Amino acid sequence: MNLMQLRYFVKTAECLNYSRAAEELLIARQSLRQSIAALEEEIGKPLFSNTKNHLALTEYGAYLTLAGQEVLQAFDRMEEGLSQLISRSSKLNVGFSSTLAPFILPNTDAFLRAFRAHFPDVQLTVRQMLNDEVIEAVSSGELDAGFVLQMPCERPGCRMDVFREFEVALDHADPELFGGRRRVGPQDLQGVSCLGMGSLAVTTPPLWEVCQREGISFPYRIVSDTLDAFYQMKHSGTVGFDILKTDVPEFDWDRTSVLDGFRWEVGLLSSIRVGDPNLLTLFFRFMKQAYDSHWAQYEQNYSAAATGFD
Repeated sequence: MNLMQLRYFVKTAECLNYSRAAEELLIARQSLRQSIAALEEEIGKPLFSNTKNHLALTEYGAYLTLAGQEVLQAFDRMEEGLSQLISRSSKLNVGFSSTLAPFILPNTDAFLRAFRAHFPDVQLTVRQMLNDEVIEAVSSGELDAGFVLQMPCERPGCRMDVFREFEVALDHADPELFGGRRRVGPQDLQGVSCLGMGSLAVTTPPLWEVCQREGISFPYRIVSDTLDAFYQMKHSGTVGFDILKTDVPEFDWDRTSVLDGFRWEVGLLSSIRVGDPNLLTLFFRFMKQAYDSHWAQYEQNYSAAATGFD
């Protein structure tokens, strides 16, 4: 049992309604049911009874509700006290990759405003930069941290806390490219004109190393603007490096292939040489919770629209 499972259970116990609890938690109803089922399996006892569509607590559920409320209240008090201690007269200098807005990390401006409102003593400075520039500025210690997109790799003096991971998509306008295959390897890029959101050496080091080792070369340009990248990919026959998102209306497998064996991570890259590590952890957790809630609500809305019912 972890704190998230406990929060989900307590909220459901308070609402005695899965749909209402899921709505307040900003998660999908199915995800909530799965969490409760996993908790019941771990405990080995039922927490709820369901008679004539009426949800009620069992003896075990009633006990866990009271004990769980005390645990969560104590944890929240501890977290709030620690947050206030960390945030006193603290400075945080952060970079944000222009590649990430608005499609990969949506609503970031609103979430940053919420962080500033919640922690007014933190002097938060955010600079929008190119993806490569953010990575290099964090690596050099110029920035405390930065929101970046990269392929997983080791960066001396840095730590990556991940918001979300994606497979690497190769978007193109020609359904016959790569022989119509959905999954391709680096060797299939030989001689193919490509564009991406950062340099191969800085943003995609694992792919860069494979290409260097195996002698794979292809024309490559950096395009930081996502809409510009889409336009060039569609009208110039260029292959665009992208994240794989199949849950969008415009997704088309005929014009998308997956780069097998590689993945993206989107997260907060931070320097271990500068800045307050506790403040960085606080900042990451706040932003991750905000993004997770947004994505859960989006997926719930998308699922409802796709199936035609809530």
